[in-house]
Amino acid sequence: MEERTRSKAERQKEELAEYEESRREEREKEAAEIAALREKRIQRAKERVEEEKKMAELRAQEDIRRRTEEEERRKKKTEEETRKKEERDQKKREAEDRLSKKGPNFVITKRSDAEKVGLDSVMSKEELQKSKEQLEEEKQAILSQRIQPLKLDGMDGTKLQEKAKELYEHMRRLVGDKYDLEQRFKRQQYDMIELAERARQMNKGKKKGATVMVDESFDRLADKFTSAPPKIQLCSKYERHTDHRTYVERKDLFKKLAEEPPPPEIQHVAGQGPQQEESAPAAAEEAAE
Repeated sequence: MEERTRSKAERQKEELAEYEESRREEREKEAAEIAALREKRIQRAKERVEEEKKMAELRAQEDIRRRTEEEERRKKKTEEETRKKEERDQKKREAEDRLSKKGPNFVITKRSDAEKVGLDSVMSKEELQKSKEQLEEEKQAILSQRIQPLKLDGMDGTKLQEKAKELYEHMRRLVGDKYDLEQRFKRQQYDMIELAERARQMNKGKKKGATVMVDESFDRLADKFTSAPPKIQLCSKYERHTDHRTYVERKDLFKKLAEEPPPPEIQHVAGQGPQQEESAPAAAEEAAE
């Protein structure tokens, strides 16, 4: 009985020692964790201070940049307003000058005969000084540069087809460019004739000494189309409805309107001639006396 009690007490003592040892290890572990947390907190506080310093510097830089941009924007706005005001003042002064000036508001520069000949000529002075042989050699050199030799050696059927397609596309592009240039030349030719005709029409209605300056030199385009008849007005500028009349009817109508009306005729009353009309006022005066 005593031995059992003693063994039980020893076992309890060993368990208590083990429990105290485990508790000591746990306390040491908790103390180490607490120390690590404290160090981490201190480190985090230091990092937060550094971050706050950096953020303060960034905010200061951002404020400086924003103020600089605001000043630049305000400066640009002021300069733009000043420029617009100067432009308005300049336009106002120009308008006042135009209203105050008398005479034509355009300048006509006269060219000498030598300049006209130089403009009308297609070839330059250097080309005029060259001989026909030199011009022919230059022409052949330019053609040899533009026309590349056709190399078909070592090509199979597929490559020949691709080469044919390439040449066809190139030829089609050249034909299209030629057509565009021809149409452009025709349009410019028509515009030149139209402008010359407008200038002549303007000269007809102007007073003497106030005519529009038109170059009366030899015009090759006008000489080429001399057989063309003059324009005929076939509509009225006051017409607001569609005219359903034929071309011949309109032509006859406006041709008659364009003619000058005949002078008015004096119609005499029956039984009175020119002498009787002259004596009638004299007789009336005598009767009144």
